[in-house]
Amino acid sequence: MLLKSVVVGLLLVVGSVPVAVGAAGPDDDHSPNIKQLVNVPIDAGGGAEADGSDMAFQKNLLVAGSYSGTAFYKILRGAPYVRQVGFHPCPGGQGDVSVYKDLVFVSLDSPQSADALGCADAKDSAGKEGIRILDISDVTHPRQIGFVETDCGSHTHTILPKGGAVYIYNESYPLSAPTETCSAVSHRKVSIVKVPLSNPSKAKVAGTLDVSPEIGCHDVTIFAEEKMAAAACIGESQIWNVEDPLEPQIISRIFNPSIQIHHGTGVTWDGKHLVIADEFAGSVTGQCAGSQASPVGAMWFYNIEDPTLPVLEGYFNVPRRGDPESPEEVSYIACTTHNFNILPMKDPKRYVAAVGYRASGLSIVDFSDPAGATEIGHYLQMNDGLIPDVWAAYWYNGRIYANDNGAGQGVSVYEMKGLTGKEVRYFGDRLNPQVQSL
Repeated sequence: MLLKSVVVGLLLVVGSVPVAVGAAGPDDDHSPNIKQLVNVPIDAGGGAEADGSDMAFQKNLLVAGSYSGTAFYKILRGAPYVRQVGFHPCPGGQGDVSVYKDLVFVSLDSPQSADALGCADAKDSAGKEGIRILDISDVTHPRQIGFVETDCGSHTHTILPKGGAVYIYNESYPLSAPTETCSAVSHRKVSIVKVPLSNPSKAKVAGTLDVSPEIGCHDVTIFAEEKMAAAACIGESQIWNVEDPLEPQIISRIFNPSIQIHHGTGVTWDGKHLVIADEFAGSVTGQCAGSQASPVGAMWFYNIEDPTLPVLEGYFNVPRRGDPESPEEVSYIACTTHNFNILPMKDPKRYVAAVGYRASGLSIVDFSDPAGATEIGHYLQMNDGLIPDVWAAYWYNGRIYANDNGAGQGVSVYEMKGLTGKEVRYFGDRLNPQVQSL
């Protein structure tokens, strides 16, 4: 175990209603300032409930990715807080999602089954991997209107709307048997897909970025105001200039030997600090540090006031762990930092993040002092004693939303004192968590 004073000195190199609805349970472990409003499964049809993944938001719409397809919820002011109104039943891996107006983009990182139930509109993507484009003008009946096949598929993606197009940075890397265009030798890039808004079905790969020596990137966060992107690229993080969406330029690199997998990034709203999430061992089961002092699977903070020369400031880890008590829990237990977003606080001196910590639940982290970050709220949901697997947790316009993966607990909604509209600026028409824009 490394102490912070040691780590700081490390070398840097630059639609139907769900069948069941629940709320807080008697076994839940949580701080007194946070309340679970509701928990609903992702109804995948036919009585099946899906394992969730990432989320995106637009006005009163929540888009929830899953391993069974893409779910759509209406966000309500009062109880039941969210109501599922649609589902596109076409799987293709974890189903990372983004939304822009009437379009939803979905990552396919495993071949879509040609005979998947209800996938008649998605025949063009049968047996393939890449970016799916959905039309949600009628969200109760979402339909595929385009598909772009990409090298190594699409594990995650990030969108950058500009002019009359949406540019998609497609993050992928070799995860299965190597091919000519998808191997540790051939694939060292990020593919850039251009989607013309006048005719989304004409989307195509329009450019690439060489991210050598990395085999690809896991996730990219766009900080639109600064025309900058922060990319988590497995073995290192990179900062890009994205003034020209098709010609991004790498302006710095961050290598930290205590970060095993650079999984995700976030930038404070003043552009001064970068957060890097370490998904230790790829969230392999059993990896739970349970100590705030441990660097294993932590979030790391860098000063990027000069983005060409990032400086390490500190790190934080969640002070809880999930200890499995059943074979089901053993199959998914991991406690590393996962998907998060940084809240646009009205106080410019406050930095707060909502973080999904897998089996350690939802954590709210104050890193106003990046060298001494602290947890100011948490919620560990225990449905029937089952430890959760919080894949993603995001603050959106007054509430916190989480999506569960391995435990299949679906979508949860929370409220926390001190994180209302009085303290935090609301987002505009949408929140794609990897696109920081108000």
